[in-house]
Amino acid sequence: MMYTLSALAASLAVANGFSTGMAPVHSVRQPKAVRMEEAAAATPPPPVEYSESLPMLVKRPQLKGYIGDVGFDPVGFSEILPMDWLREAELKHCRVSMLATVGFVFTDFLHLPGFDYTTLEAHDACIASGAMSQLLLWIGLLEVFSTIAIDQMLRGSGRAAGDYGFDPLGFGKDPKNMADLQMKELANGRLAMFAFSGMVTQAVLTGGTFPYLY
Repeated sequence: MMYTLSALAASLAVANGFSTGMAPVHSVRQPKAVRMEEAAAATPPPPVEYSESLPMLVKRPQLKGYIGDVGFDPVGFSEILPMDWLREAELKHCRVSMLATVGFVFTDFLHLPGFDYTTLEAHDACIASGAMSQLLLWIGLLEVFSTIAIDQMLRGSGRAAGDYGFDPLGFGKDPKNMADLQMKELANGRLAMFAFSGMVTQAVLTGGTFPYLY
């Protein structure tokens, strides 16, 4: 009887050991953050897009969608300032430079009565006669109106950068034609900015009139 009880106790002890030592198998559920990191690691990053104008630099995403975009922003202004404001400034400089380039050359060929000066001499003559004050007044008035339009644009009015509604001949009625004209304006304006800077520099260095080579 004693041996039977001992064998029974030993059997129960072994069975209890098996039951407590074998934990039930459950699937280990990873935290959500870990799963998201694994999914991100499994997804390949988007391909790097380089600038068309400066192939050694990565193209800044803020430039996309704007007419005339060639990826030129080496300093990174588009990451600091609103793109609409930058485009407005570029268009203003383009338009002023195109007018200035034509005007700089034109006044070397045609002089008003009593105003027989070269283009280079005209600046000092206008200061001496007080004409610069008139220019400051009227150009400043135009800047006030443009500042109001720019402020409304940046507040979400829907106005396109550089759009002052000036199209007396209706060239921009066709959207495709409008995009083509905008690209031409930018291309000619960018060229005019370089041209005017070069003309003024050459005129000062040579002291001569058009073509400012001697």
